[in-house]
Amino acid sequence: MNFSTFAVVAVLALIVVLDIRYLLKNGLDSCGGDCERCGSSCKWVHDIQKAQKHIKFQKKLKKIFRVQ
Repeated sequence: MNFSTFAVVAVLALIVVLDIRYLLKNGLDSCGGDCERCGSSCKWVHDIQKAQKHIKFQKKLKKIFRVQ
């Protein structure tokens, strides 16, 4: 692997990391775990445990990428 290939891979990795940080900061959905706010329109309305796991996973990713 020569320098130009390494540079391209490094730039692509940086873009992926920055994209993940952006998605974690702005989110794909706005689920905050407050089920009363969404009512029946929430995608987690029938499975609170899945919602809690999803929120824990999001928080863990935010800690890894140091996103507030």
